Amino acid sequence: MKIRKQTILNVLNILLWIMIGSGLTFLLVSAVRKERAATCKGIIVQFNDNASYRMLDQQEVLNTVWPLGTTTYPIGKSISLVDMRALEEQLERNPWVKDADLYVDHNAMLHVSIQQRKPVARVFTHEGNSFFLDDQYTLLPVKLGSRISLPVFTNFFVNPAAATQADSVLMARVVALSQFIQTDSLWMAQIESIAIRPDRALEATVQMGDQVVQLGFRKDWAILFNKLDVLYRHIGKEGNWSKYSKIDLQYKDQVVCIRNKQQTVLNNPSKQ
Repeated sequence: MKIRKQTILNVLNILLWIMIGSGLTFLLVSAVRKERAATCKGIIVQFNDNASYRMLDQQEVLNTVWPLGTTTYPIGKSISLVDMRALEEQLERNPWVKDADLYVDHNAMLHVSIQQRKPVARVFTHEGNSFFLDDQYTLLPVKLGSRISLPVFTNFFVNPAAATQADSVLMARVVALSQFIQTDSLWMAQIESIAIRPDRALEATVQMGDQVVQLGFRKDWAILFNKLDVLYRHIGKEGNWSKYSKIDLQYKDQVVCIRNKQQTVLNNPSKQ
């Protein structure tokens, strides 16, 4: 008798959950149908990043999605006519758009949410063409009126779309070095540009003294620039910023300086 009663309770419990599930499904489907049947009341473009610059504006975003103008906007039309995914893909074809998300709120307002790509370096090719490079190794077109202060790299020859393993290693070094320089106002002011040699070694041109600073194939930037800082303090005491034409930081615990074809080796520069 107890077993039969327990079985009936189990069956009733299952039926109850089925009814609850069916009710929730019905409400969800009804809400979706109601939402898609609603008329679009307006469009809101928003940028979900905290960048201090803006390489895209609201009008450019709208023009990317609806290139034929305001007559093609979905305002006053059924939400069901808006292919959200297709429009997101269309937006993401803009090189400056990292991610796009379209959705409709409870007020039938269509939101176009944009995440902008973040450039970390300005690069120049052998031919003189210029691009921005972001931390995902994407080349971004320079736009008229761009005013972003970033480290500059010259002789950039990598095509990220067909990058070899060596190219990827080089781009990783470029990005890491650029990010390191940006953390220190001294190096942002002092480093004029970084040249990429054909063998992928790096060398920097500086503002004071106009020396060429050899960085080679190193990537331990904090150690290298600490050695350079110590050397600059030493030069600053002498007051002769044109003393050396070349400074080589590639060697462990040494800085090799060249002046008028004469070579000077400073050992353990961090201790001087």
